[in-house]
Amino acid sequence: MDLSAPGLENEIVRLEPLSADHRDHIFASEIEKSVWKWMPALPGGTSLNHYFKAILAAQKTGQAATFAVFRQSDNLFAGVTGFNDINKIHRRVRNAIAWHPRELANSKMYQVTQLAMIQRAYDWRAKRLEWQINPNNEYLVSNLAALALAREALFRNFERTADGIWVDKEVYAMTRSEMAETIGRLKRAWF
Repeated sequence: MDLSAPGLENEIVRLEPLSADHRDHIFASEIEKSVWKWMPALPGGTSLNHYFKAILAAQKTGQAATFAVFRQSDNLFAGVTGFNDINKIHRRVRNAIAWHPRELANSKMYQVTQLAMIQRAYDWRAKRLEWQINPNNEYLVSNLAALALAREALFRNFERTADGIWVDKEVYAMTRSEMAETIGRLKRAWF
């Protein structure tokens, strides 16, 4: 199973491997405001266009698996999520991005999207799934509790964001057995 393979969905969301076809959805959204505040600076520039090209390039080389999220009920664009730091030998992967438009940025949308991502990592036979979260990102921090992740570390002054601010990162993770438990618990809660 390839992490970026098509067919990733549940009853509430459908995750499509990000491609140039999703450009209009991305560029018409409010994601650019989040890029400056939460995304790490990239070499070569920090425009939304540069980030989009970098994500597509990483996707093409297998360094990342990024998805456009759509709500099943009405096919509405519902965000972006993805993996990076894919390590096939050690079967570990990082949940790299989670963004939803403000009107959909509720705990249910985050949780059902993360359920799909955890399911994909589990199906890929991941032994470890990790999140690195800026502790100032209240949206993500507030939604982590439902996933029951283990907090493992705090990396101080870890990276510079696109707007030039140096930020800390908190590391959360789950192991394979914890993924299986979380998948079962979230499916029982939502479906």
